[in-house]
Amino acid sequence: MKTIPPILVACLCIICLTGCKPKDEEILGDDTPKIAFEGAPDAKYAGTWKTEDGISVYELESSGGYKQASHVPIPKGKPVDSHQTGNWAVKGDRMLFKDQAGNVAAYSYALAGDKLTLTTLGSMKAKTVMDRKH
Repeated sequence: MKTIPPILVACLCIICLTGCKPKDEEILGDDTPKIAFEGAPDAKYAGTWKTEDGISVYELESSGGYKQASHVPIPKGKPVDSHQTGNWAVKGDRMLFKDQAGNVAAYSYALAGDKLTLTTLGSMKAKTVMDRKH
């Protein structure tokens, strides 16, 4: 009967203990760099925006404040309402949002007429498309 070489056993143990992750998975932890809230509000983005799926409404104030309200449907349950306030700004090719707790989220953005698209940064892109309410 053949025995497995000790080096192979050690390698297998390391692989099992550390695991593998998909190439496009992002890990966010305490060592994730903090995003600085920089820039200024731009009047052309100020207004009320509703997501195409109808779940959220964003009010971007020309002063740089924002309000967000969502009515999120839950399968086989009651919808969840959420509200958030904070500040928003534009700097270069980024639109930044800072909530009341000081958390900053940065998005790339595109404006085409009355349609604003925000896209998350990083390898796992998520788009939010909003229409300006008149």
